[in-house]
Amino acid sequence: MKKTIVVIVFILGLIGYSFYTNGSFMRTKEKAEVGSYAPDFMLTGVDGKEVRLSDIKKPVLVNFWASWCGPCRQEAPELIRLYDHYKGKFEILAVNITINDKEENARKFARFFGMEFPVLFDRDGSIAEKYRVTGFPTTVFIGKDKKIVYIANGLLPSKKLEEITQKMLDS
Repeated sequence: MKKTIVVIVFILGLIGYSFYTNGSFMRTKEKAEVGSYAPDFMLTGVDGKEVRLSDIKKPVLVNFWASWCGPCRQEAPELIRLYDHYKGKFEILAVNITINDKEENARKFARFFGMEFPVLFDRDGSIAEKYRVTGFPTTVFIGKDKKIVYIANGLLPSKKLEEITQKMLDS
């Protein structure tokens, strides 16, 4: 009987701790892989506004980049072209891995390319870690249902970018 009470108290303690930490120990199990739900996040943008992935009610292309990354510079005009072509059908979130970059350089990059979509700062690299980013650029295509459709590591050729975007829009 005493042992049962100890076990119940222990379990209740774990449940209480879970609520206290807002379930953060459970969120660490989120995996960014094709077919799974995209890990939610909230980041601050260059404009000072906070953006939460789960608040966006359409497909989302999340692009992880750095201002010093050559392939990211090559890809930026393609992302802008794609965004303009499909205006309103999906959202692009350009996530600067600020732990490996400087905010001012990211701001200059966004201004230089005329990015009209949200440019966000991952200041501690935690979102990049959730999404298993190992290089730049990394692009994650997320359907309207918030399931990951495709993950691209590295620069995507224009045709492939278009093809995967269409797949994301159709999902």
